Amino acid sequence: MKSLGLRVLLLVAGFSLALSVVLAVIAGSSFRSYFVDVIGQRAWSFAERVVETHPDLWRTYRSDPARFGEQLREYVLYEPNTGLYLLDTEGRVLASAGEGKLFWGNYRVNLDPVVQARASGSDDAVMGEDPDTRDESCVVAVQPILDDGRQVGWLYVVSRSGVLGALWPERVKDYVVRATLKITILTLAIGGILTVVIIAALARPLAQLTRVTERVRESGFSEPLCDNLFPCSERPDEIGRLSKSFRSMFERLKQETERVTQTDARRREMVASVSHDLRTPLTALMGQLETIRLKGGSLSAAECDHFLDGAIRNAQHLKRLTDALAELAKLDNPELDIETEPTALGELADDVVQRFQSQARERAVAMEVVYPDGLPLVAVDAGLVERALSNLLDNAMRVTPDGGRIEVRLAPSGRKVRLEVRDSGPGVASEDQAHVFDRFYQTDKHREQRGSSGLGLAIVKRVAELHRGVAGLVSAPGAGATFFLDFPSPEPGGTAAA
Repeated sequence: MKSLGLRVLLLVAGFSLALSVVLAVIAGSSFRSYFVDVIGQRAWSFAERVVETHPDLWRTYRSDPARFGEQLREYVLYEPNTGLYLLDTEGRVLASAGEGKLFWGNYRVNLDPVVQARASGSDDAVMGEDPDTRDESCVVAVQPILDDGRQVGWLYVVSRSGVLGALWPERVKDYVVRATLKITILTLAIGGILTVVIIAALARPLAQLTRVTERVRESGFSEPLCDNLFPCSERPDEIGRLSKSFRSMFERLKQETERVTQTDARRREMVASVSHDLRTPLTALMGQLETIRLKGGSLSAAECDHFLDGAIRNAQHLKRLTDALAELAKLDNPELDIETEPTALGELADDVVQRFQSQARERAVAMEVVYPDGLPLVAVDAGLVERALSNLLDNAMRVTPDGGRIEVRLAPSGRKVRLEVRDSGPGVASEDQAHVFDRFYQTDKHREQRGSSGLGLAIVKRVAELHRGVAGLVSAPGAGATFFLDFPSPEPGGTAAA
């Protein structure tokens, strides 16, 4: 059963059939109860009518007990399924409209149910013993027999037609069967209509959603997920929520597919760049070491120190490059979970700048931190922000000439806090500004500076992304450069100590 409509049809048909059976059972039980109640009322009325019509029953019995049974048979002449008995006050059978039974000598009819029903004034049917069979339960009724105002016995009526087995009237049975068939047909018809409605309301939008899913899957998640693809997404019911969930899932898969594609392209680019950037210092290091090995005996001390210093610089450059690669790989880990806490960025910037002050004094570079009192606290990972700021200051120190100026400025800007590093260097050329945060990207001038790995600004950008922030650059050639980091707005009321 691959079709949802067929499953729904079979489900509704099975439910309808089961419901019709239940309704038929209920109808049969109701007919039975009604039939028994009618017979019970007739039994009570018959007993009352006999006693009222023949108030001298006891005297008639006493005058001729042997022939009293014939008189009782006359009373039930037109009620062939009715038994009529004269009982004493203890329930012993004194006379009957039928044939006598041998066990009546020690037999007593249990009159408690019917006597209690009569005392309560109820005319509902009462099931009691049939003196002819003892074990058979029938609809019964009683009336007291009086003699001079004193009760001397009971007139006991048994309606054997109340036994709804083989004696249930055939007309009633036929009526129940026909009613059951009508209920079954009506229920199946209603079930069929409901099936059509359910299929129209449920299966059709699901089929549309299936077609959309296959279409998006076949496109490799490259097709724009516009509203036309998900026509049921505006419905307020489960179908609408399912459609919205599918659309959200596909958008997420599309983003992940694009991210994986970009990551793969970046990885290939990185492998190519790494091999190129590692090859240059490695080649120089190997040449310097080879020169020392081959010509060590003929080199002067100054020449030997020159080659050793060069080898050390290349080794240090390799170490910086591998350290930056390891850190960037760690930051690129999709499972990385940074730990943020409210941080005073002004105090953090003061600490980082202090580490660069000795280097700045050697070159007469002025370096200061500027931020307003009451700067809001920002939820960041202090270690990552410190590393990003260090990279920006290291980049500024490389491009700032001796006697220049570097300024670290922090200020709230709208619903964010901006961290800026301004230098007085030559600035960044217009054609390079769009690529300065790319991995391994360096301008020609910077390639001559071996202190640069080409990954420092890429790490800065990644730190900003991990904090849901933005890294950017404002520069004009010959007028210095301003690198900035924008962090999301802090919670209202959170401020740093002045």
